[in-house]
Amino acid sequence: MNSLLFLDRKKIASAGINYLIILFAFVVPISRAGISILSVLMILLWLIEGDFKRKINQLKDNSIIIALGLFIVFCYISISWTDVNNIKDGLDDATKTLRLILLPLLVISTSLKAENISKVITAFLLGMLISEILSYGIFFELWILPYGVGVPHDPTPFMHHLDYATFLTFTSLLLLNRFFATNNIGLKTFYFIYFLFVTSNLFLNGGRTGHFAFAVSIFAVGFLNIKSKIKAFFSMLLLVVAIFYTAYHVSPVFKTRFDQGAKEISHIKADSTSQYQGSFGMRLGSWIVSVDIIKDNFLFGVGAGSEGDSIRDYSLRNEDKSLHVVHDVGNFHNQFVEIFVKLGMVGLIFYIMIWYSIAKINIKSTNLSNLRYIFIAVFSSASMVENIFENQFPMALFVLFIGIFIVASRDKLHI
Repeated sequence: MNSLLFLDRKKIASAGINYLIILFAFVVPISRAGISILSVLMILLWLIEGDFKRKINQLKDNSIIIALGLFIVFCYISISWTDVNNIKDGLDDATKTLRLILLPLLVISTSLKAENISKVITAFLLGMLISEILSYGIFFELWILPYGVGVPHDPTPFMHHLDYATFLTFTSLLLLNRFFATNNIGLKTFYFIYFLFVTSNLFLNGGRTGHFAFAVSIFAVGFLNIKSKIKAFFSMLLLVVAIFYTAYHVSPVFKTRFDQGAKEISHIKADSTSQYQGSFGMRLGSWIVSVDIIKDNFLFGVGAGSEGDSIRDYSLRNEDKSLHVVHDVGNFHNQFVEIFVKLGMVGLIFYIMIWYSIAKINIKSTNLSNLRYIFIAVFSSASMVENIFENQFPMALFVLFIGIFIVASRDKLHI
């Protein structure tokens, strides 16, 4: 009797977790509260589900989980040498990665059923579709949401435009990858139209992080799906030029952001007194300042939580007075630089190990394997101009799809 109750409890909990993961995929693009609540519920059901021997066996040899765990542990260790005034920030930083990435990833990677992967991705696309419809409505001033941050000149309904642009970039390239993967003319037409719908939304928004990630990562889609690499390069180059040219002449938001960026770059080239002002200038200035910080803290960094103070201190004492303007930038707007500064070369190696492990896992499904590389390309290129690994929405996106890739590698799917 007890054995039957245990099996029923396990079966019910397992089914509940899978339903929650599908719902989680749906809310990832549209709700901070939904992400938090569902993460907690998934973890609770995961504990109720039990079967920890199987879970531990699956996790102990998982290179992604191991690399992520080492990275988080080192974040905590680094607090021992961070400035005493920044210990709370350091603890918050390390704990954020633990609770928003590692814990929900343990659940998805061990409890998601392989046969539900397609449902999870479909739920994510449905959530994105709702978000995009709302975004278009905001842009064309058809409605004003009772909550959210979207306005006509920046129609991002639920998140900051930097994060939303990254979501749109990944979604558009997911659809383009599916366009190449199918031989069904009807599906090809659907995927390409949906791709254009999402890409148009990307360029109606002001997130230049996503524009940059799109321009870089679309070549990964071409190289993965077109046999001739020369043909792939020029095909994607032509597509990028056509999309950016059209966006510049059709989207007032993109035109304004593009012209603003070009003006900031011209100031940098002209070596003017305002060269480190504006979005591009502040980024460049903080990266220049980071060189001295890294030189002085090469192996272990300044410690989690102290990176903001290090920007202020090093910029204000720099001999180049034009760099003083970056003292209040707050962060380096580059995930790799940010980690190098706060955790040193050791921490950066742990972080790179996470992505290397994702790239090396064996996924039999060509479609999902290609999607894995596209995800890496989008996340990595976006990380070059923004701290994308530290924001809640991108962290949830990371959890969802890395969990899918782990399950796909373990169950040898051919979808």
